Amino acid sequence: MSNQWWQVLIAGSFAGAATFAGMSMVLVKEAWSRRNSATLVSFAAGVLLGVGFLHILPEAMELNPNAPLFVVLAFVLFYFLEHHLLIHAGHEEQHHVNLDIDDCHSDCCLRPHPMGFVAFIGMGLHSAIDGVIIGTGFEVSYDLGLLAALGVIAHEVPEGIAMIAILLHYGWKRRSAIQLTSFVALATPGSAILTFALVHNISTQLLGALLAMAGGSFVYIAASDLIPESHRSRGFSASLALCGGLTVAWLAGLMAH
Repeated sequence: MSNQWWQVLIAGSFAGAATFAGMSMVLVKEAWSRRNSATLVSFAAGVLLGVGFLHILPEAMELNPNAPLFVVLAFVLFYFLEHHLLIHAGHEEQHHVNLDIDDCHSDCCLRPHPMGFVAFIGMGLHSAIDGVIIGTGFEVSYDLGLLAALGVIAHEVPEGIAMIAILLHYGWKRRSAIQLTSFVALATPGSAILTFALVHNISTQLLGALLAMAGGSFVYIAASDLIPESHRSRGFSASLALCGGLTVAWLAGLMAH
C-alpha cells in the first residue's frame, strides 16, 4: 500500500476516532461535556471557517475558475437536505435533552422513537460526506488533505456527542445507541478510502468543483449549525474559542506549507 493510501486511512481513522471521543464524553464525562459544549462547538466552528475560507476555497479556485458557483450549490444543497430531509433532525431536539445516563441501561429504556433512526441516517450521511472531503483533499495534495482532515475532526466530536445523546433521549437502548453511533464514526474512514480510490487521476476542473463543494459545506455547517449552537453560551468563552479555532486553522496552514 502506497504512502498516500496510508495517509488517507490514518486521517479518516482519526476523524472517526473523534466521533467515538464525543460519544465517550457523554457516556463517561457527561457533566463536563454539558458544561463545555458551547465552547467546544464554537472552537469547531472557527476551525471549519478557517479551513474553508483560508485553504480549501482558494485551492478550489485555482483548479476551477467556477468554484464560487459550486460553493453556492453546496449551500443550497445542504439547506434543502437539512430543511426538507431532516439531515440534522436531532440538533434542535438536543437543546431540550434532559439525559440521565444512569436511567438508560439496556434493559430499562423506553421503546425507541423513529426520530432516533432518522437522526442516525442524517448523521451517517454527514459523516460519509466528511470522508469525501478528506479523500478529495488528499487527491490534491498532502497538505490540503491534512487541513481538510483537521476541519472534519474539529466537528466530529460534537457530532458524536449529538448522536449518542439523541438516541438515548429517544429511548434507544444503551447498547443500540453505542452501535449506531459507532456506524456513524466508521462512515468517515470508509468513505475517505472509497473517495480517494474513485477520484484518483480525475480532471482538475472536476477536482476543483468537488473541493469547492467541500469548502462550501464546511462554511455552511459552521454558519448554519455550529455558530447558532454556540450562542447558547452567554460569556466570552465561546467567542474566544471561535477565534482560537480560526487561529489554529491559520497556523496549521502556515506549518503545512
